[in-house]
Order: sequence, then C-alpha cells, then structure tokens
Amino acid sequence: MRNKLSLCLTSAVLVMSLTSASSFAINNGVGHDQSHRKDAAQKTHKIERFMQHKFKKMARYLELTDEQRKEARAIHVQAKESRVALKESLKVFHQLSKTLLAEDIFNEQAFLDLHSQYQDSFAQMALIKVKSKHSFIKLLTEEQKEKMQSHKGFSERRSHRSK
Repeated sequence: MRNKLSLCLTSAVLVMSLTSASSFAINNGVGHDQSHRKDAAQKTHKIERFMQHKFKKMARYLELTDEQRKEARAIHVQAKESRVALKESLKVFHQLSKTLLAEDIFNEQAFLDLHSQYQDSFAQMALIKVKSKHSFIKLLTEEQKEKMQSHKGFSERRSHRSK
C-alpha cells in the first residue's frame, strides 16, 4: 500500500512539473514580469503615436515648411536622447519614493532628503525641456511665432471662461 501511494505521489509531482515546464516553454519564457514590460512598451508606443499626431497637427496649424519640420524633428530626437540618460536616475527616485509611501508612517524628512538628493536630475530634465522649446521657437518665423502665441492665448481664455 505504501509503495502504491508513493508511486502515485511521485507520478503526480512529475506530471505537474512537466506541465508547468511545458507551459513556460510554450510562452517562450514570458512570465508575469515580461508581460508587464510588453504592456509598458505598448503604452510607450501609444504615447509616441499621440505625440506624432500632435506634432503634425501643430505643424499644419503653423504652416511649417519641410525644412522646419526636419529641424523640429531633429530637436525632438536630440532632447529625447538627452532625457534617456536621466531616465534611469529618475526611475531610482521613483522606486525609493514608492518605498517611502509604502511605510506605515510617512517620514516627511526622509522624502525631503530624497527629493533634495535628486534636485540636479530634476533641474537637468527641466533644462532639456526649456532648451528644446527655445530651439523650436528660434526656427519659427515671426508670423508663426505670433500665430503660436495667439493660439496659446485662445486656450488660456477658454480655460479661464470655464472657471
């Protein structure tokens, strides 16, 4: 009786281990972590498509020439490359701030210390953003600059009205 029971248990364990190994192989090793990365990649792709649409709409509105469009794309690519270098640093900040938020009692001083530690990264990110915006504005003609300002003024008036 004991031999039959141990044989059944051994075969059940063997079958379950083979089943899990084969299902892992079928999914090409894609577990929960990889599917999360896939979702993040899809979200990033969606955001990039949205930004491309936004750029095309703005370029049509401002009536940018082909050369201006190329220069604007080059500015965007350069800014994006600069931001990638800082992205890892900001990921670390985000993870550390998450751990502070997960604690039972919020430690305000620890968060302020963490925030001050990453001030240089925040300043660099803001500097990259402002430099790219300045470069873009420099390539516009006076009429395009006025058109852009008038459009911004319109959106500000509209948001002010709704308050």
